[in-house]
Amino acid sequence: MILRKPDFYDCFKCTASKCSDTCCVGWEIDIDKASQETYRKVAGVFGDKLRANIEDGHFKLLPHDRCPFLDKSNLCEIYKNLGEGALCDICREHPRFVEVYGDIMERGLGLCCEEAVRLLLEGEGPLAFTSEECDEPEDELDEDDEEIRNEVLYEREQIFRVLADNATPFSERLYTAFGITEENPFAPLGNVCDLYELLAKTISFGTVWDKALARIKARIDAAGSSPIEDQGFFTETESGRLLTYLVYRHFAKCLFEGHADGKRNFALFFWNIVRFFTRELGGKINAIKILSRQLEYCEENMEIIESALDA
Repeated sequence: MILRKPDFYDCFKCTASKCSDTCCVGWEIDIDKASQETYRKVAGVFGDKLRANIEDGHFKLLPHDRCPFLDKSNLCEIYKNLGEGALCDICREHPRFVEVYGDIMERGLGLCCEEAVRLLLEGEGPLAFTSEECDEPEDELDEDDEEIRNEVLYEREQIFRVLADNATPFSERLYTAFGITEENPFAPLGNVCDLYELLAKTISFGTVWDKALARIKARIDAAGSSPIEDQGFFTETESGRLLTYLVYRHFAKCLFEGHADGKRNFALFFWNIVRFFTRELGGKINAIKILSRQLEYCEENMEIIESALDA
């Protein structure tokens, strides 16, 4: 099998307590069966605490959805007491993700993690991908499905190629890849109010998002008939890398889920939100992080957005 990864994937290392956020708050933490069996056998006081905080295959969260094993320094007590190997699958792998398309496996890092965002944005030049052989099992594809897979990946590769062409003005690359023009900077939607209204249809993950969405609405209302402009925080290189990465993560899923146009346009929609509302979303890295968490980690929200953006 061929394994593909973005150029910054192997540089990732969790920053633990140095992170301004934590992935151990606000998520339901499912425990795989192998880890449950490991925890069942842990002796002593810590073993008792483990078992007392597991219910129906997940950890019983504390108030404010805090993991019961996250200490005051935002460090994991399971890691500290039992080592990395004792972490359940989701804790060990997050924010990594994997997709398999026949004999091609693709890995990446979710942008809900600020360190992943930092690595993506700080990379030099266009986003690139590495390929290598790996021993993971393949998903069987018949000849017709493999042909369709190859067509989808070829179309995606053309988007990558266009976005990486630094010899071409960025506006022309956006038009070739997505059809966006200077006359309609809010494409694939018609105007900034359309951007907000689509966001407002999504299911909120919590008060952090609610407050950010309210700030976006306040800026739109304050602008009135005046145009909302790009706040200018993202360089062309950063924008190109972000757009490429979003296409990488989502476009090929149309093989299983449909919405090919919606998945391509999702990248443009995401980029428009973070560039027009960087301040309202808390700065460049936080803007990407909070929007990723709100949209990419909720199947219902992705369905709402991609369906609306599907041509």
